[in-house]
Amino acid sequence: MSFQKKSGVIMMRIRWDLEHVYYYLVCFVALILVIIGTVNLTQTAIAYVIPGYDYYGLYGPGELTRDMEQWEKWFGAEFVADEKERYETLQEENQRRRLTRDLVSSLAFIGVAGPVYLYHWRKTSRLEAVQ
Repeated sequence: MSFQKKSGVIMMRIRWDLEHVYYYLVCFVALILVIIGTVNLTQTAIAYVIPGYDYYGLYGPGELTRDMEQWEKWFGAEFVADEKERYETLQEENQRRRLTRDLVSSLAFIGVAGPVYLYHWRKTSRLEAVQ
């Protein structure tokens, strides 16, 4: 990058050879990946703080379906209550696993793309200083 002063305005000139274009493209892609990782990390952190257990099944919370009524008739109300509790526990564990996986994925985006961006941006700055 070189700077020129034209009628009181400082203008920046960029060399558009293959090497410069490569470094700028890698910086652009790495920066986008860092942004995506940061957004995902923020969403995952919010989901940890405010868990969203909105799923109640097809019939809403507390409603007995025809299948559940038959299960109650065959196995008893205690069995159905135990199964509901087991199902809810499994849902919470799956949600926690999903959030942990999303957290690790977001950190991987940032951890891999961040250094790539910094390396290539510094390399670009050095190329411009040589010019």
